[in-house]
Amino acid sequence: FLFLYLRSAQHPYLNEAAPATWDALLAVIRRAPYPVRTPCDDPTVYHGAGNPGRSLTLIGLQLQEYLLYFNWQWAKGLATAIPIGRGGLAFPLRTLVTLLFLYLGVRGTLLQRRTDRAGWWLLFVLWLITGLGLVAYMNFKPAFSLGYGQYPNPADHEVRDRDYFFLVSFAVWGLWAGIGLTGLVRDWLQSGRARLRTGLGVLCVGALIPVALNWRAATRRGPDAMLPADVAYDLLNTAPPYGILVTYGDNDTFPLWWAQRVEGIRRDVTIVCLALGQTEWYMRQLRDLPTEPFDEAAAPSVWRGRHPTMPTWPLHTMSDEEIAAAVPQMISRNSSVQVGPVVATIPAGTVLDPNDFLMLRIVQQNAGRRPIVWSTTTGRQFSGLRRYVVQQGLGFRLVTTPTDSEPTPIAAPPLDEPLTHQLAWDTYRYSGLLDRESPDLEPSSAGFTRALAMPFTRLALAAEQRGDAAAVRANLERAVRLSPDPAIQAALDRYRFSSP
Repeated sequence: FLFLYLRSAQHPYLNEAAPATWDALLAVIRRAPYPVRTPCDDPTVYHGAGNPGRSLTLIGLQLQEYLLYFNWQWAKGLATAIPIGRGGLAFPLRTLVTLLFLYLGVRGTLLQRRTDRAGWWLLFVLWLITGLGLVAYMNFKPAFSLGYGQYPNPADHEVRDRDYFFLVSFAVWGLWAGIGLTGLVRDWLQSGRARLRTGLGVLCVGALIPVALNWRAATRRGPDAMLPADVAYDLLNTAPPYGILVTYGDNDTFPLWWAQRVEGIRRDVTIVCLALGQTEWYMRQLRDLPTEPFDEAAAPSVWRGRHPTMPTWPLHTMSDEEIAAAVPQMISRNSSVQVGPVVATIPAGTVLDPNDFLMLRIVQQNAGRRPIVWSTTTGRQFSGLRRYVVQQGLGFRLVTTPTDSEPTPIAAPPLDEPLTHQLAWDTYRYSGLLDRESPDLEPSSAGFTRALAMPFTRLALAAEQRGDAAAVRANLERAVRLSPDPAIQAALDRYRFSSP
């Protein structure tokens, strides 16, 4: 925390929470910018009188989440399963390894308790607090990988799997498993059934099992490792020169910041994170952030030769007082708000959050002057400006004339086909996914591949409408390579067998 305090006073490019004063630092320690969530709340509902409370269903899912993460620790890279009977059932070998380390850990904790009671109490309390204790205290939403039968809405789940929160408890279990393995080998040697060399070999093999069986899942060499960097490159290059790119949260923002500040990719693009747009410090920083020049020589060919003019005005003009006054409000009747050259349509009953006020002011200041692009990861709300967006690759760009007189919530915005084709086929990077069979990706990476496949499915639909079967097949083949969706595969099979 002291480091945060000292760093913030140097005004770095990314100054999260801006804890440059003691009061601001205390707010960070207390997590004041985040909504209240107590251990008794239903985490999918805002804290308050209407919260129904933590249910047994939720507690069951949270315990299941901890067991899932425990199962990942010992052999996550082992994907083989043993068939059981003729019904298509199979027992994963990963679970067999987990049961082995569960047994060794139980054996180890009992052995330590008999021989070193004080040390056992230390490790037991540490394991309890950082394992089941954190399950109770953190009160997470259902896991990213679990519980969609009970909670089908993705917003009711954590944005990623949170296994790293329980790392210390897994490390303690690893210590107990080591003690258990050592005790097992010792008993084996004392029984006279093995020599010392054999016992040491068993110890080494047991110690290396998690290393060997997790290597494939943790080498950081496959698509899982490359996707964040390539998605960052793709999203940044979705925006035209000096574009404003709207993102949603951690997964689609931190990789972009890394690409800009570390790799120097498209620093001319201003990133607006909607999740952080709920905070006053971020609104102030966006206002005061200088625009950096467009490096045409380093940009992909799609954006070269345009000779854009560098903006000299702030991203928005909200004063500190206006920022402080931007609190959630419900719109009581249908409203149309003139925002620069466009009109935002806000239905009755809509709750405008601080980031909605921020986006409306950004649009007011920049529409027609700077390109504004919502990433596909933000959804399709567009702050009441749905009639004024067209899809371009992985983004939805604001235009100044209506594209549809009666847009519907489920209809996709119109597609800029030529630009999307150039971005998807010639500009974007895909982490080698197009050159291999579909790999086994972790869930958040799989979510990225679904987003990467979407421009190709839109291009396939556009080709189908003009009767270009070859283009339909080519785009669907790429979409399936990126994200093996059964519906896309069925459409591709239909074209393969019905078209010459």
